[in-house]
Amino acid sequence: MELDEGCGGAPAGLQAAVRTITPAGAEAVRQADREGLTLATGGSNSGYHGVTFCPNRKGSKKYQLRVMVGGRKVHLGWFATAEQVALFYARREAGRDTSDLTAPPPPPAPHSPAGAEAIRQAEREGLTLATSSSSNSGYKGVFYDPKRRRTSKYQLQVRVGGKQTSLGWFATAEQAALFYARREAGRDTSDLTAPPPPPAPHSPAGAEAIRQAEREGLTLATSSSSNSGYKCVTYCPKRKGSQKYELKVSVGGKMVRLGLFATAEQAALFYARRQAGRDTS
Repeated sequence: MELDEGCGGAPAGLQAAVRTITPAGAEAVRQADREGLTLATGGSNSGYHGVTFCPNRKGSKKYQLRVMVGGRKVHLGWFATAEQVALFYARREAGRDTSDLTAPPPPPAPHSPAGAEAIRQAEREGLTLATSSSSNSGYKGVFYDPKRRRTSKYQLQVRVGGKQTSLGWFATAEQAALFYARREAGRDTSDLTAPPPPPAPHSPAGAEAIRQAEREGLTLATSSSSNSGYKCVTYCPKRKGSQKYELKVSVGGKMVRLGLFATAEQAALFYARRQAGRDTS
């Protein structure tokens, strides 16, 4: 297959095997399911029919859609994720409307309690989280970096004086989008870089852990760099079993796991007791 600029690199199938699906990509897959469409797979380096991954291309849109029209390959556009391109192609083949894949899309579903809380906070403040089909997070100016070795994998970038400038890293796409929305509205953003208020508990056990901390005179340390909303507590949605919240602390320069918990609040209570020299048994 003839490739445009930046489309060299991994052979067909290899890139698809190692590619990490992004939140925006996952939302495109779910949207296809809702519409009863099948995303056509193929022998391209993206894993999808007609979709080519161009890793050397500048910008966030690295997936190209090309189809055969009248015996010639015709370029239909660039997209931020392979799944968005495949959805565009599936809709086109079915004669469906494709305009929402080139216009700002609806926001993806939040993947963590902290992300959901950021959406609710935006609603309370009367702000709209700007979406984008050219961002792999689904939000304008917010880019997901799955290879970054930290819990803050979402970078907010804006153009200042003709140059792309990083405004920081965040644990969730929604927190970064809320920061951006506040900045555009001239609002205060300090609470998204300082320790935020704790997210609302999502279970009776979590609420009880908060009450227990209050009874013991302890404060559950929050963090804007943690996807759980609590310091040192990481939410692991893909982990099997009911204990999806991992508590890790730095000991002697190394990260040490202190346990897995059913709720973020229970992990945060364990951490607070440990910091206060209390019994954690």
